[in-house]
Amino acid sequence: MIRRRTLFAAPALMLPAAARAQAWPARPISMIVAFGAGGGTDVAARSIARFMEKHLGGASIGVVNRPGAGGEVGWTALAQAAPDGYTIGFINVPAIVAMTVEKQTRFTIDSFAPIGNIAYDPAILCVRSDSPYTSLGAFIQAAKAEPGRITVGTSGAPGNSEHLALLVMQRLTGARINHAPFGGTAPLRTALLGGHVPAATFNLSEGVDQAAEGNLRILGVMSVEREAMAPHVPTFREQGVDVVAGSSRGLAAPRGVDAAILARLQDGLARAINDPEYREAAIKAKVPLRYMPAEEYGAFLKKTLEEMRAIWAATPWR
Repeated sequence: MIRRRTLFAAPALMLPAAARAQAWPARPISMIVAFGAGGGTDVAARSIARFMEKHLGGASIGVVNRPGAGGEVGWTALAQAAPDGYTIGFINVPAIVAMTVEKQTRFTIDSFAPIGNIAYDPAILCVRSDSPYTSLGAFIQAAKAEPGRITVGTSGAPGNSEHLALLVMQRLTGARINHAPFGGTAPLRTALLGGHVPAATFNLSEGVDQAAEGNLRILGVMSVEREAMAPHVPTFREQGVDVVAGSSRGLAAPRGVDAAILARLQDGLARAINDPEYREAAIKAKVPLRYMPAEEYGAFLKKTLEEMRAIWAATPWR
């Protein structure tokens, strides 16, 4: 009798979960962005959301900005959300990983279930168009001549990709700058354009339009090769500084989401990424696509964690 009840109980236990997955989504989905409006992550979120809606059968997805503490506020909210498929969000690598290495956070990378990576955006070093620094070499020479005098703003918290890139640049060149973390691109870009900081690092997509309009000068792109968005701008490597850095922007859900619902989210993202209409929209929105499906994205997160731990052991970045 016990054996018979067990055999009949198993399908019965499976039905509610399957029914929930079939009914999902029955209400709007929130997509958390851990930075303010107007930055690269926000633009990527708003461009992909409506196409995921299309490929999830008309689901409603609302972008929710939860900025603060270099992303920690939003990422904590995502990690602690109910794992019911109604809260997803962007995670930014390596910043989110570096944060868990540097200090005690209320999340780890294991707090998230990967949906897929969407974009990779290389970092840039830029100044106002009227700046005396007309090249990366000129900037480095000035930072060597007067160590610590030039302030460089970064768009995240200490330990984000741009800050780590600046540390590498200083180690390779002997330059010394004053680092000023702004916690978001929008306020940093405003400060740079207003002359409150002489130089800044953020992602290429976040500065290419201002450069095209003649407001900013990009001194170098931290990519392996020149980027299609700015083919006239040399890389750091071309200018003798071997620095490659950038930010990956991907989607994740809180750990524990039903496997069937998670699979639907992953499939919805894959279909959206491959939608020709979305790809055209992404080009217009300056979203530098670099898709990784969930399994590959999860492996990428783990590899980045190993790398960040090694960097922290050798050169703590506080």
